[in-house]
Amino acid sequence: MIRGDSDEYDLIKKWCETLPFFSEPKSINTCEVGVREGLGSQIIMMSILSRFKKIDYVHDAIDPYGDLEYKHFDGNPRWKNGDEWTSKAPTYSNEMRDQMIKDFATNPNFKFYNMTDIQYMNVFNLTKTIYDLVFLDGPHTTQAILREVLWFAERSRKGTRIIIDDYQLCNFEVIRAAISYWGFKDIEKGKNKVCFERI
Repeated sequence: MIRGDSDEYDLIKKWCETLPFFSEPKSINTCEVGVREGLGSQIIMMSILSRFKKIDYVHDAIDPYGDLEYKHFDGNPRWKNGDEWTSKAPTYSNEMRDQMIKDFATNPNFKFYNMTDIQYMNVFNLTKTIYDLVFLDGPHTTQAILREVLWFAERSRKGTRIIIDDYQLCNFEVIRAAISYWGFKDIEKGKNKVCFERI
């Protein structure tokens, strides 16, 4: 069952539906880092396909699963697990991955990469893929988001959008300053999500 563990999915839908193309695209590439149960990827793909019925379209979905332990936010954040507070970041099981794979098994646009963001960027570092929309919902540390936005910004074009989840939990000004080098500006903010567009 495709579900989400976040909010403001209406904003993701809106930002996909209004994604600007300044010339008729021959192909479209979108990506989500941190797939979880797949709702973000589902909304992105449905929104794109509602606009372009017959187009070469690929959506890359990246998530390592495997109850991987990693630094989730800057500092030493704590999460409530039942009645207890813990410093252990939430993890995502291989069972969740297996269900997500089943949910998208018949979707020809969906390409799943069972790896970390760093592994994906290393594997595809020399490819010439240009991304039209990227949703970053993996590690939320300033370091991780900065690494991701710089990598995807180098593989963008005018109109490309990069959406960041939980942007208030990182050093947003550092991210904004770094991505502005490629002409990205934040065009809209929600409570938890922000959308940058390459102007």
